[in-house]
Amino acid sequence: MSYSFIKFNDEIINSEVMMELTDLTRLLFKDKDVSISVRKYSYFNPSVNTMYVSTFWKHRYDITELEGFRHDILTRFSSATLFDYDEFENVKDLSILFQQIFLTLEHYRNRLESVRKRPFIKNMILHGDSILMEEYQKSVENDAEILLKDLNCSVLKYEETIITNDNVFNIISNSTRESIEITERIIQHSALQHSLSSYQQIYDMPFNDISVYNHTTPFRKDSSSLQSDDDENDVDHDTSRVDTKTDRDASDASVLGETGDNNARKSRHNLENNYDDDVEDFHEGFGQNRGDNLVKDKNAANNHAELVIRQPKVKMTNYERYRKIYDSHNDLAQQVIGDITKMLNFKMNDFQTNRSSGKLMKNPVSPIISGSHKLFTKKVTESKEVDAAFSIVLDQSYSMTEYLDECIDGVIIINNILKTLGIPQRIVSHHEDSFEIMSDYYPNYLYEHLDFYKSKYYYPVSLLDIEASGDNRDGFIFRNEIDVLNKRMEKDKFMIIFSDGLPSAEEYNQSGVIDTHEAVNEAKKSGINVINIFIDADNEENTRNAIKNIYGQNTVIVEDMEQIAYILPNIIERIIKSLII
Repeated sequence: MSYSFIKFNDEIINSEVMMELTDLTRLLFKDKDVSISVRKYSYFNPSVNTMYVSTFWKHRYDITELEGFRHDILTRFSSATLFDYDEFENVKDLSILFQQIFLTLEHYRNRLESVRKRPFIKNMILHGDSILMEEYQKSVENDAEILLKDLNCSVLKYEETIITNDNVFNIISNSTRESIEITERIIQHSALQHSLSSYQQIYDMPFNDISVYNHTTPFRKDSSSLQSDDDENDVDHDTSRVDTKTDRDASDASVLGETGDNNARKSRHNLENNYDDDVEDFHEGFGQNRGDNLVKDKNAANNHAELVIRQPKVKMTNYERYRKIYDSHNDLAQQVIGDITKMLNFKMNDFQTNRSSGKLMKNPVSPIISGSHKLFTKKVTESKEVDAAFSIVLDQSYSMTEYLDECIDGVIIINNILKTLGIPQRIVSHHEDSFEIMSDYYPNYLYEHLDFYKSKYYYPVSLLDIEASGDNRDGFIFRNEIDVLNKRMEKDKFMIIFSDGLPSAEEYNQSGVIDTHEAVNEAKKSGINVINIFIDADNEENTRNAIKNIYGQNTVIVEDMEQIAYILPNIIERIIKSLII
């Protein structure tokens, strides 16, 4: 299998490596929902149930990326059950040096417990340990940094004590509380002349996230305390988070006056008049229609994502425009419809010969001569209908701005073919609204332009009101479509997905690739065929390989958008022919 890569914020992430590490992490953590991501420092964050591996292992000549990331996981997989996160509250506001010594001692406990659980790990991490030892032994002048690096060298050597300022300290701790006490003694008797800056730290831990986790997670011992407004304001987000398409494109939109002030975001808890549509929304073609239509996803990568399903309104002025698009591509559609109809008619009127019962053959000479008693024929009475259902999913994120018109034309062609052949279909578009995002709320809007029932009678005219906006949380959206298709009774089911690249949304970059890949696999396990129409105008080989890795062989690469109207009819014809031949 060839490697494929994913580009995040000018960094190349090997998607195959990330998928392999995800499987390893879930096996060791014994948690099918834990996710993995890449950050500057390595640690497990219980508040988002994510294991972070360190960028320290990237771009090195002395160890592979896979082996380095694996080293982080193997030495930290006990974190979830080993650490007493309530005690972390006592360290949150202390000095950087105190936190670094404390985290070193906790990491040591973590390593020892991991090796105890799975002894073979000790040999697997030797290579990574030797690289870290070389790093810690580099010359430094700050006595606080010398102490920290000496301590970490002792950890790598599995020593029981450390000597500093002629004092001997035991460094093997049996609890988080004891790690705090040992740290206090080391700080007290070391007589250090220097302090430690964040630039010199070796470990990191989102203490504020853990504080919120302690106060809001029902399984914590102080679960009766709820998160306060101050807690929410203090949430310590990862500053090294890679940017999304929204971070780049939305800032441009703001400059152009296309978006409002971010400070004007409304809390979802303060919605009023749930079913009343604003006049502006009517002219834009999208009604609010808020109601009991919020959908959650239990997958860790979509922890704060909510799906808001809307039925777009149709502007009367769009009907004429839709008719022009329909007519301009009708000849292509009719050619496919004609070919499929001929095949269906032939199948319906076909005859089976050489049967032992039925209607006598017109010329039974051949079977009589051969001594066969099979002198009869029988007409095959097969249905003229194709027993299939299609869900057509259109990414309408910012990066699709230049391609939406052509993709919409393509969807209209598909609709024409399927509708004429009597095949039920569902047409939706989606995006994550980057301007409504809050710390615990990532709204994703799914616009139902056509449902299965209406596909018999109506056309998806509301497609013409689509505007590019926000990001694309693909795996999250796909699972909703999988649920919808699974409720259908048709024999064959298809998802046709239009997108221009990889999933990208809030806290959904590396994890989004894994999540989308898993959603595609879930569809396949349910008997749903997933076909990705990938708009690859930039011709980036790395991204192209990553898309193929996610979707498999059912990836159609479109390099010239002007050709999409000619490519799609051929694809639909091949799909339907495969069902009736």
